[in-house]
Amino acid sequence: MQNKNDMIAGGLLILTGMGVMIYSIHLEVGTILRPLPGFFPFLVGFMVIALSLILVIQGFLGRSKAPQPFGDWQRPSIMVACMGAYAAILEPLGYVLSTIFIAAVTLRILGVMSWKLISLGSLILSVGVYFLFTRMLGVELPAGILPFLG
Repeated sequence: MQNKNDMIAGGLLILTGMGVMIYSIHLEVGTILRPLPGFFPFLVGFMVIALSLILVIQGFLGRSKAPQPFGDWQRPSIMVACMGAYAAILEPLGYVLSTIFIAAVTLRILGVMSWKLISLGSLILSVGVYFLFTRMLGVELPAGILPFLG
């Protein structure tokens, strides 16, 4: 049985992806070796279209799951609230500490049960990305209350 909701949602997402791609062309896309500001939005728009086509085809063939009226809403709600907290604490605490917080929450929501693994993973991710962007790519990220990172 066809899932019309998936087909409609997929169609709307295809239109959204096309809009993103058109807008990114106005920003100038560039090439793979010399990307310009529109390059990554163009890729994102392309991926949205590709994934939406899969959704439309699955809905048409009847292979998509039937929608549940109320699914798991607690974990996404916690994640949204934590993203708001992340935005609020990013500047005062700095990138490393804020990212340790959001990575730990995300890993816990994804079902990682070991606090040792959560702590280690969050620390490695946060410090690794910080040094990648600040030292290798020259991007300034907020140091916050850890002045030795500045």
